[in-house]
Amino acid sequence: MDEPQKQPIEETPVETTNKTEEYLNNWKRERADFLNYKKEEARRIEEFVKFANEDLVLEMMELVDDLEIVAKEVPGVGLEHVVKRFSELFKKYGVERISVDGQFNPALHEAVDTEKRGTKMIEVRAGYTMRGRVIRPARVKLTK
Repeated sequence: MDEPQKQPIEETPVETTNKTEEYLNNWKRERADFLNYKKEEARRIEEFVKFANEDLVLEMMELVDDLEIVAKEVPGVGLEHVVKRFSELFKKYGVERISVDGQFNPALHEAVDTEKRGTKMIEVRAGYTMRGRVIRPARVKLTK
């Protein structure tokens, strides 16, 4: 039988140490990348869970809009209490109504009608934020 031939060592101890350090550094970089990926995925999942019911809330807002209109048109029916309960429910889940007092803010308000150089806002449709993010801007009419 043929005996396997021994190959001479071509690398010096310094080269071997350098390669070992290179492999170790590559492993450390990959480990750090993986940990960053895990953190990013956890953040994405948290964000998804936080806003998972946004569509349902938007549908409920349409109902609240209708109830508010009917409550204004036909006072004394008791719809104000229902609207108040919806507001409490929204608040419980981090949904807050956007204020139309003060300055017009294009990040929060949508101007649907303006009079010349209007500064006062009249709410046409309520807007809402959910956990600090605008999910529906307030539609306003700007008047003098």
